[in-house]
Amino acid sequence: MPTRRVALLMAGSGVAATAFGLPRLAAYLEPELTFEPLPGNDGFRQLSGGPVSRGNPALVGIDQPNARPAETSVCAHLFTGPRPSDHVPVAYFSDARCVYCRVLSPLLHDLERREPITITWHELPLLGPASRRAAKAALAARRQGAYAIFHDRLMGTPFMPNTAYIRQIAVDAGIDVEQLLGDMQGADVADTIARTAGLARRFGFFGTPALVVGRTAVLGNIDERKLRRLIEIETNMTDPGPCS
Repeated sequence: MPTRRVALLMAGSGVAATAFGLPRLAAYLEPELTFEPLPGNDGFRQLSGGPVSRGNPALVGIDQPNARPAETSVCAHLFTGPRPSDHVPVAYFSDARCVYCRVLSPLLHDLERREPITITWHELPLLGPASRRAAKAALAARRQGAYAIFHDRLMGTPFMPNTAYIRQIAVDAGIDVEQLLGDMQGADVADTIARTAGLARRFGFFGTPALVVGRTAVLGNIDERKLRRLIEIETNMTDPGPCS
C-alpha cells in the first residue's frame, strides 16, 4: 500500500493539475516555442533566448563590415566536420568568461551524448583580453586534439588564463606545450576567430552564449526543456534546411 507521504503527493499532483489546468500543464512540460524570421538570412529563423553576457564586439571585429562571411561560406563555417544524416547540426558560440556559458556548455556535452545532434564549438571572445587568450589556447589545443579539455578547464575556472595556467592544462592534456604556445599566436587561430566573428555579426550575436540549432538562431541562455524541444522540432522538420 502507498505510504501516507506518497498518497499526499499523488493527491497534491492531482489538485495541481486541476488548478493549473491540463493544457497549461502540458505547455509547461512541453514548452511552446515561437519563431520569427531572421532578417538577411534566408532559410533561417530566430527564437528569443535568455540572459546574455554582453561584451565589446570590437574585440573580435564584429563591428567591422568585412567580418561578414561570403554567402557561400556560411554553412561551411557554421557547421564544420562530418555528421550523420539524421543528426541536427548545432553551432555553439561561447566565451570562457561568460557565466551563462558555464551552465550551457556541460548541458550541451550531455545532450550530444543523448540526442541526435552534432555540435560545432565556436570561440567568441567578447569579454576582454582574458577571453581572447582563453579562446586562442582552446583553438590552438584543437590542432593537437585537446580542444575539449581546454574548453572545459578554461570555462570552469575562476582563475585568469595566464601562461602558467595554460601550460599546466597542456601538461595535463599530454600535448606539446611549446607548439601550443606558438600556435596561439599563429595565423590559423587568428583566422578562425575572425571567421567566427563574421558568423556572429551575420546572425546578430552580440553576446554569449548563442546557438544555431538546425535553422534556428538563439541568442542568450536557454534551459534544457526548451533546448530539447527545439531539437525535437528541428529533427522532425520535413523540408530541408538552409545547410542541409
